[in-house]
Amino acid sequence: MPSPAHLALALLLAASAAGQMRGVITTARRTPAVGAVVLVKPEGAATPVLVGTTGASGRFAFDGLADGTYRAEVRREGYLPVVKSGIAVKAPYRAVVEVTLVRGKAGPDEASTLPPGTGAVRLTVRTGPETPLAEARVRLVQAEGREDPRATLTNASGQASFESLPAGTWRLEILGAGLLPLRAALDVAGEIAVDATMSPQPADYQPAPQDLIVPEDATPPPPAPHP
Repeated sequence: MPSPAHLALALLLAASAAGQMRGVITTARRTPAVGAVVLVKPEGAATPVLVGTTGASGRFAFDGLADGTYRAEVRREGYLPVVKSGIAVKAPYRAVVEVTLVRGKAGPDEASTLPPGTGAVRLTVRTGPETPLAEARVRLVQAEGREDPRATLTNASGQASFESLPAGTWRLEILGAGLLPLRAALDVAGEIAVDATMSPQPADYQPAPQDLIVPEDATPPPPAPHP
């Protein structure tokens, strides 16, 4: 049976009167920002979270958004992060977001103000609306470094779950063969549903130094039970 977080995300994505968000991320001289990470969530809420990477065109797209106000965070290695708040989404119209990134080094993340306790992350990884990504490497690292990293592989449905996470900020990393790496910070408090969309890696893509590090072995998901 799907978890409440997965069910909530599925209902959001399948909404008949679903809103859309489209955007383009560029650098100087309107050059497409390849591999920028865009994280979108409802204003003032922790879940659901939609996250994706920009491909060769620097564009991103999220569908199935319920009417409301959203917040978008854009990050790329070597550039200052950008946060856009108050993005209004109302079906059948498209909300359009345009961001030009400026070179610079991001400062340290702010200390988490989340309440104490534990949480869980229910993750779905895909390469398209109907294309789940199996055997993607998923890793969570606590920002404060007090907990051991958690790692696993997505199952055949592109899903992975992490249980009993201390509340706070966790850094999410998703790696897939031939795909741009996806890294984002998640505020975990309670159960968080995350829908991640991966983009193909362009042939001329220059990986960041951290992309050249060999990832640790991940624990494969348990086999599906026999009917």
